[in-house]
Amino acid sequence: MKRIILFTAALTCVATTKAQEVTDTLKQQHLEEVIVAGVRVQKNAPYAVANIKKSELEAFSKTGRELPFLLAQTPGVLAWGENGLGTGTAAMRIRGAAGSRINITLDGVALNSPEDQSVFWANMNSYASLMGSVQIQRGIGTSTNGDGAFGGSVSLATSSPMRTPSAEVSASYGSYNTYNAGMKFSTGLLFNHLIFDGAYHETATDGYVHGTSGRSGSYYGGLTWLGDNFRISYKNIGNFEKTGQAWNGVVAGSGDLSLMDGTFGVHTGIKTYKDLYDRGLGKFNSLYEYLQTDNNGAFVKDAAGNYQTERFKMRDGSFWKKTTDNFYQNHNILSFLIHPAQHWSHNITLHYTYGYGYYSEFKRKAKLARFGLQFTDNTGTQIAKTDLVRRKGLSQHTYGVIYNLNYKDENWDVMGGLNLQQFRGDHFGYLTYIKDQQVDNKFRPNGKDYKYYSSDARKFDYSGFFKANYHFNNYWNTFIDLQYRRVEYRTNGENDRFRKSATGYHNQLLDINKHYDFINPKAGVSYYRDGHKAYASIAYANREPERNNFTENGSYPAPSPERLMDIELGYQYTGNNWHAGVNLYYMDYTNQFVQTGEKSDIGENLTTNIKNSYRMGAELEAGWSPLSWLTVEGNAALSRNIIKDFDEMASVNFDNSFRKIHYNHSTLAFSPSAILNGFLDLHYKGIKAVWHTNFVSRQYLDNTENITRSLPCYSQTNVNISYSLRPTKRLIGLKEAIFGVNLNNIFNRHYAASGGVYSTILDNDGHPNENRYTQLGFIPMAGFNVMGSVALKF
Repeated sequence: MKRIILFTAALTCVATTKAQEVTDTLKQQHLEEVIVAGVRVQKNAPYAVANIKKSELEAFSKTGRELPFLLAQTPGVLAWGENGLGTGTAAMRIRGAAGSRINITLDGVALNSPEDQSVFWANMNSYASLMGSVQIQRGIGTSTNGDGAFGGSVSLATSSPMRTPSAEVSASYGSYNTYNAGMKFSTGLLFNHLIFDGAYHETATDGYVHGTSGRSGSYYGGLTWLGDNFRISYKNIGNFEKTGQAWNGVVAGSGDLSLMDGTFGVHTGIKTYKDLYDRGLGKFNSLYEYLQTDNNGAFVKDAAGNYQTERFKMRDGSFWKKTTDNFYQNHNILSFLIHPAQHWSHNITLHYTYGYGYYSEFKRKAKLARFGLQFTDNTGTQIAKTDLVRRKGLSQHTYGVIYNLNYKDENWDVMGGLNLQQFRGDHFGYLTYIKDQQVDNKFRPNGKDYKYYSSDARKFDYSGFFKANYHFNNYWNTFIDLQYRRVEYRTNGENDRFRKSATGYHNQLLDINKHYDFINPKAGVSYYRDGHKAYASIAYANREPERNNFTENGSYPAPSPERLMDIELGYQYTGNNWHAGVNLYYMDYTNQFVQTGEKSDIGENLTTNIKNSYRMGAELEAGWSPLSWLTVEGNAALSRNIIKDFDEMASVNFDNSFRKIHYNHSTLAFSPSAILNGFLDLHYKGIKAVWHTNFVSRQYLDNTENITRSLPCYSQTNVNISYSLRPTKRLIGLKEAIFGVNLNNIFNRHYAASGGVYSTILDNDGHPNENRYTQLGFIPMAGFNVMGSVALKF
């Protein structure tokens, strides 16, 4: 009897402990949801949303690729990477909108650089391994912190700290000497309240494109104090990167000499990236090498017909190593969450981010005037060009406070919030090497770098929102959302542009002082019953110009704020073993910033305001699991992206003048009309294999809808295979071992996922407007490549 009593007591204790763990876990999960509730859609809200779970993030983190390539598996998202492998410098578009128009938050804190309004994914290496969930909202979506969402928004939420001690180590290795290695740990719950967890990951590669080798990494350290109804956490997330750059892409030419078919009447047969690949230029990088020419200025070929390249050289005959981007960034996030009563919760977050970095670039035969320099040698000869190296950089300080208040019961989900953020930044540029010794001696005496521009900037971003979701009549929800946002932007100093006067060359002076007040309303309704969900919403958003819109607008007028009206209609059904859905949207833009196809001298896409334009389309999703071990899924984004009224300032005679050309109806640049994804998922016990095929239709590189200045459609397939082993007898505490292999582009397709274009009208040289002189830069993805991985969990 005594043994029975003791055994029963033990069972009761275990059950009580397990019940307490479940209760604590649910409390913690609720508190985690409060952190991101201010920027994520409320339940059954009428928006187009995709959610990515922790298990998917963990699996993807072993590939070494940056997050955009995982997000690109959801409808309407396109991703690419400069080095051709998806590590380091990567980018994405949602519904054709580029990075500066996609709002990104981390635990509710805006990650977009306040000036550029972009997120640089090279500074976020291996973030998939740190995240607990990701939500993508296409279109305007709900109110968020930071810059406006004009194509979509992405909410990143870090993983919940583990309440039990744990550790994980992982390593991956593959093609082009690419590796990814990392570790993470949690102490578990200490003193019944405290958890300390941390992580470190890094990726390195030789790159597919020449001169794009690089190394990047991230680290994380967190302290969390759990109370009965509150949580205090501090998270420090740091990033570093030194990555080889290829922002021009694989250029069809060198300098002012183009290889495109028909240039000055010469037949080269080069129209696409594959044509360049077939002629030995598939990995050509104009930031690393140049095309050889003979005494007549013609490009040199070998016996096989492949064009020949030569590396850049320094004065002493050594090779220029590569053009690099170098950046360090550190995020500090202190959050306090409290759940004082059944229906109420509060969250206050203090954050500070420091960033510092620069890029170093070799400029072959650069014009001294481009840097405000003039020089005449001892013989009286003016030296106009020489090789040089420039270093452009910046330092950034971003800090702020976020407060959210939430009331939630059976019928109401109401939230209000404030976001106060300030930014300080400094820009600088130096010449660190000049090949001509006389010029170098004058402007860099004793090897001291020559500073050719400097400016500073301040930006204040203040916003407040109120949103409410009301549930009534069992099946209906109504949703309203109102945000007020004030933006103040000031920058002054010298820009890295020079103007000629009677006394020489002088920096373009910056004196920008702008402020904007925006009101962004949203409303919608949804119905859900027995697996059916239908919704409709309308939203308005405004967005201020970014720095480059002021400093890099070329011959276009001064920038204005843009405005968007977004209408979304959707239907979804979820059955026992299948689901399907459709979302229809119409996005009407006023003064939309669209990419012209031109790039700045560091590869950034230049934009201008377009008075009237729109994007409209249908996003389809479906999935079916006919067997317990088989799932078939797919999604499609079909769209029309139209400029109603557009005046192009077309270059004439290599920018000596410009000609206005009017278009009444043309397709927006970088906006494919179809993006398709298909998945075949086989899973049995510990084995999982996923086949993924992706298709992207033609992309125009400027807004003239000219097929010569476009990228053809492409399709490629990846296969991921993994095996999870859970040993029955734990060796040194091993809980699970996961082995995997990623087979990318298995059919070895040679294609460009993005690019850029330069065109000019040369009426006297056989290139009128209808047949412009054109030079394309292609951003390719590597052919067939492999990555193997192993992860050990303790």
